[in-house]
Amino acid sequence: MRKRTRITGLLLALLLGISMLGGCGSKPADSKVSDTPESSTGSAAQESDAQESDTAQESESAAGSQAEAGVPDTSEEVTLVMYLIGDRPADNDEVFAKINEKLKAEINATIEVKFMSWGEYEQKYPLIFASGEDWDIIYTADWCFYNAQATKQGFWEITQEALDTYAPMTAQTMYPEAWEQAKVNGQVYMLPMNYKEITSYVYMARGDLMDKYEIKSVASLDEAQAYMDAIVANEPTLIPLDVGSDYDKLFVFDRMWEKANWESEEKVAGIGNWQLMGSVSELDDNAEVKGNYDQALFQGVIERLKDWRDRGFWSKNAVVNTQNNTESFQAGKSALALCNANTAKSLYAQMSAEHPEWDVRVFDAQEGVPPVLNSYLANGMSIFSKSKHPERALMALDFLRNDVEINNLFCYGIEGKHWEASGDNALVSLPDSSNYAYDGNCNWGVRNDAIWRVVEGGIPGLEELNAVWKENARSRRYQTFVFDDSEVKNEIAAITEIFNSDYKLLGLGFTDDPAGDIAKLKEKMTAAGAETVYAKMREQALEFLKTNAD
Repeated sequence: MRKRTRITGLLLALLLGISMLGGCGSKPADSKVSDTPESSTGSAAQESDAQESDTAQESESAAGSQAEAGVPDTSEEVTLVMYLIGDRPADNDEVFAKINEKLKAEINATIEVKFMSWGEYEQKYPLIFASGEDWDIIYTADWCFYNAQATKQGFWEITQEALDTYAPMTAQTMYPEAWEQAKVNGQVYMLPMNYKEITSYVYMARGDLMDKYEIKSVASLDEAQAYMDAIVANEPTLIPLDVGSDYDKLFVFDRMWEKANWESEEKVAGIGNWQLMGSVSELDDNAEVKGNYDQALFQGVIERLKDWRDRGFWSKNAVVNTQNNTESFQAGKSALALCNANTAKSLYAQMSAEHPEWDVRVFDAQEGVPPVLNSYLANGMSIFSKSKHPERALMALDFLRNDVEINNLFCYGIEGKHWEASGDNALVSLPDSSNYAYDGNCNWGVRNDAIWRVVEGGIPGLEELNAVWKENARSRRYQTFVFDDSEVKNEIAAITEIFNSDYKLLGLGFTDDPAGDIAKLKEKMTAAGAETVYAKMREQALEFLKTNAD
């Protein structure tokens, strides 16, 4: 496909070159314009105008032939604006200068990258669709507004024909089940990651402090509690676990909630977008959807979160904290981090090199709860429905996903500066990786199994942990369920406001009366129309179960 595009572009350039030579034919390089008689000058001008007209017609003809031949027209240079989530790495512009150099040569396009920080993305993400801003590409996921924007016509539909024409590498390599999972009402609005991902969580702890206070392990909630109690009692300059940004406000809640429900008889699990706070027993064929606050184990989890807050495990300002807990841990402000294994892999080598005296240790935080075998929609990239260049955006995503050099740059940074290759599928992080962390630039939507590299010399014992996670990983019953919220948009907006306020406060243990505040949360949710939403969700869940019956 690339060869055809280049050949067409070369022919077009040749036509333009011939026309320009013809236009200058009356004025050889060694002639002086001042020596040309007026009549000759006028004649030359008329000839030049005529030839310029011919050139324009030839260019239009070439572009038309190009389109008719099914070859994308890349004659117009474009700049594509791409939105990512997270904080801009220090070397992001340098990395994308190299990406753009190759994209310019391949598809005559460059990318301008904009970021929404973890502290603002939940509020800002929906707003940019109605802002009137001119942009093209955005990160999305089943947890990050994919369905909400797909049902609002926020994303450009990606048809099979468009995929074949503008993203031929993706058309050939995408997992068929990923394409099916991306469908909303039968239409696709996302290029899902081409990566089979397990989400598992770990604790990262300071080994020097563990030894100091004779803590042997931090591999459970109880052990984490004992470790953090020691920090509160003896290390007044450290925050035990500095959670609070929108990214990790509910990390501790999730660990407690997942453990409690996995150990229960009902096996309650989430359904639909997490902002809707809906859950259902995976053993219930009637799919009775409830708000988490109505589940039997919810109050006990909130009571333990209150206890952890009262013990001083996180800051009293956690609600307004904009720094995520791994950043705080890396900066030496806290003694413990809770994150997914991919994040830990990207940070471990860097922290070990910068602070060997910390003796950073990594522990499995799953505590018997099977890791989630993610759907392909856990990470992806979409195109704005109002993009002026959707086809070129699709072409750019094709290269970001599949071109080895471009994908390496996006995912790991500049080879020789941020990383160096180790064999065919590994890398070693270099000191400058602190300015462009491995897998830390919201590149997750273009992950590709075929060319993915792992960090060599990483977390000790990680292979053993991976083996356990892979053996126990499971897809949840409603893993690929996509809720069509088109009939309850107003209710969804009201519920999201409650999620971002009352629910997150409870999720950080900020309550003096768990039972009373849960009752108030339920009252607000009822007034917002939650029962209507859950009824609609149940209706669709029953259809989902019929379609996906074993």
